[in-house]
Amino acid sequence: MKNFFKKYFVAGLLILLPLWLTYFVFMFIFEWTSSFSMPFFHPILKHFTDDASWILFLAKVLSFFLTLLIICFAGFLATNFIGKKILRLFENILQKIPAIGSIYSVFKKFTSFFSNGSMSKDFQKVVFVPFPNKNTYCVAFSTGKKVVNGKNFITVFMPTTPNPTTGFLLLIQEEDVIESEYSVEEGIQYIMSAGIIRPETNTMVETKNSENKNDGI
Repeated sequence: MKNFFKKYFVAGLLILLPLWLTYFVFMFIFEWTSSFSMPFFHPILKHFTDDASWILFLAKVLSFFLTLLIICFAGFLATNFIGKKILRLFENILQKIPAIGSIYSVFKKFTSFFSNGSMSKDFQKVVFVPFPNKNTYCVAFSTGKKVVNGKNFITVFMPTTPNPTTGFLLLIQEEDVIESEYSVEEGIQYIMSAGIIRPETNTMVETKNSENKNDGI
């Protein structure tokens, strides 16, 4: 009976879990997107019906599709010659506004980094770094080198799972960093899938620290 339950429970879970996650992600995007235009549609729909539940439902649906149209229209402007001129003029005005301009510039650079292949270009290689202690390692992306107090450090960005757009900027001593043979794309897939999608390349390369230990043996 135990094996029977385990067999069919696992089989049912493998079928329903992707559906549930798809529904969860879709509803999150739907709720987030529809909230933008809700204040516009909600008072208008009150003139046509007194049913509060229908008003809320219709306002969410209409707001969702209106927001999609606004996003597509913004994308059309961004890829159009005249639209680019208008957006550039708008950005120049926005960046001159105190406080708001600096905040916008930060987020503009942030979104640009994760688009148009900038991530693959700026990230040099996938590495393993000791975090949160010496006995555990996390997947990170090396972005450069820096000398601090005469010691060589590797600058790494360690993303969170499953959202690689947030994380920690760390300076790790060079001898503590383990280099991998993963491509940047493989590293991103590995992080976003919580380790389920494993790269087919070799895991890691010998570090200088391990080489020094071997020399002393």
